[in-house]
Amino acid sequence: MTEAVKAKAEEFKQVILDSDEYRNYDMYRRLLSQTPELKAKVNEFRAANVNMQINNNGENRYAMQELAEQYSDLLTNSVVREFLNAELILCKMMQQINVMLVADLELELDFL
Repeated sequence: MTEAVKAKAEEFKQVILDSDEYRNYDMYRRLLSQTPELKAKVNEFRAANVNMQINNNGENRYAMQELAEQYSDLLTNSVVREFLNAELILCKMMQQINVMLVADLELELDFL
């Protein structure tokens, strides 16, 4: 990687770190980290959610409802809700950035 590309990547990383989306996520991440037991439960939910989406291609509404019911006590916590919402917003932003970065690249991926 050239120094110019590295420099621009570092500059762009700082733009992301300075964004409202990241700052909001980081604020709730830090707040959640102050209660290790709660953070552990949130991470358990996050892992179950990811596994459910992978195994069901994110299309099984019953499984999603069941997961939400299983963790309903956790999901009523305002810090947990705000953290998960901030994480979702940040992830969507990163997905949009990724699409923008690779949109015009002519990568030969038809072998996949």
